[in-house]
Amino acid sequence: MRIKADQLASHLRQKGLAGIFCISGDEPLQMQECADEIRSCARGCGFEERSLLNVDRGFDWSQLRDAGASLSLFSSKRLIELRLGDQKPGREGGAALVEYAGDPTPDNVLLITMARIDKQGQQSKWYKALDQAGVSIQIWPVEPSRLPAWISNRAKSLGKGIDRDAAALLADRMEGNLLAARQELEKLCLLVDAPTISIQDVMDAVTDSARFDVFSMIELALAGKTPRVLRMIRGLRNEGVEPMAIFGALMWEFRRLCSIAHEIEAGASRDQVFARYRVWPQRKPAVSALLNRTNCIALDQLLRQAAVLDRTLKGAGDEGPWVLMENFLFRLAGVRLQSFSSDTTTPGFTV
Repeated sequence: MRIKADQLASHLRQKGLAGIFCISGDEPLQMQECADEIRSCARGCGFEERSLLNVDRGFDWSQLRDAGASLSLFSSKRLIELRLGDQKPGREGGAALVEYAGDPTPDNVLLITMARIDKQGQQSKWYKALDQAGVSIQIWPVEPSRLPAWISNRAKSLGKGIDRDAAALLADRMEGNLLAARQELEKLCLLVDAPTISIQDVMDAVTDSARFDVFSMIELALAGKTPRVLRMIRGLRNEGVEPMAIFGALMWEFRRLCSIAHEIEAGASRDQVFARYRVWPQRKPAVSALLNRTNCIALDQLLRQAAVLDRTLKGAGDEGPWVLMENFLFRLAGVRLQSFSSDTTTPGFTV
């Protein structure tokens, strides 16, 4: 049975605990809150013992079978948490999940959490078995256009109203960071005595919690999200961050990307190269987007443009370092620019 995240609370009130809950998605706050609701309901229903199984590459799937079959030492009911993360069950794990779903123990509740599962995964035998035997919840990120409404609903649940403009400003400052939005909203509810939070309250109390960090900015550039890259680089500048500090992190990451591209272009498997350079699953789409739209020649040209930026940062160039750094990030994001600098020996190009 499939339900939405915002339906979970009413489902638990009306129908109680299912034998299996499967939560999948990439949005940390909603994943955490759904799991916490199930844990709280389980404790209230007498599930006093909790078994935690973290799935890694060498996970022994007989542990799931043993956890489901063994008697609890401290109570008659047990909550079993199976954390898949971004791991795929594989043949052995799929068989174990199908077996468990076919004959779940009444005194156990199995809570499975995993990264977002694609359509192909949803058609797998093991996922269908879990869906049929229990409750599955797919978590989707809150779209920017829906974030003000999410903030308004969250404020209402905390006993406060919030102006439409105030919700929009808060959403803009949080830049999709639901955890930061929740924390700021809870703080506002404590600070504001009036029944409704105004835009002035937000302007007075909320710091800009958008994630202005270098590595997130690089990832956005790889994904081609130029407007957010511009906002982040200018946010870092306004925060007083030294351009050389940004450049150091930028070059460390960019040189790794050049090495990855060269190895793949030489014939190495992309998955193997990603594993060797520890490109985490969350970053693979952004890195793949760069590799799909460019080649090693263009990346090598961009590396030479970085040398121009390096000389400027050390006082040898004529143009401002922030302008050159913005240009570098734009090119990394795939934006076509004319000339990188006044140096006529350095041609413009498109990544």
